[in-house]
Amino acid sequence: MTVQQNTATAGGVATPAPGRPADGKPKPDCKHWIGAEQRHCREGKGVRLYIQGHRCPAHTPSALQGKPEPQPGPGWPIYRQEQCS
Repeated sequence: MTVQQNTATAGGVATPAPGRPADGKPKPDCKHWIGAEQRHCREGKGVRLYIQGHRCPAHTPSALQGKPEPQPGPGWPIYRQEQCS
């Protein structure tokens, strides 16, 4: 049993393991497959979730196509309300 586990079971506050955020979940890393190197990118800085999975800024769909990143739009119009049943 480690010291962190021991303090948590004794009623103390456990600190997260190194490399993990405070909630204890692992940080996402880039899942882009680099075929020439036969490995995943695994970059951890600036990773965002896309349909294809987590991607670093160098491997976003727009970056892979050589296009600039789309700018955020206005979002949900204020005059529209969600329908609750």
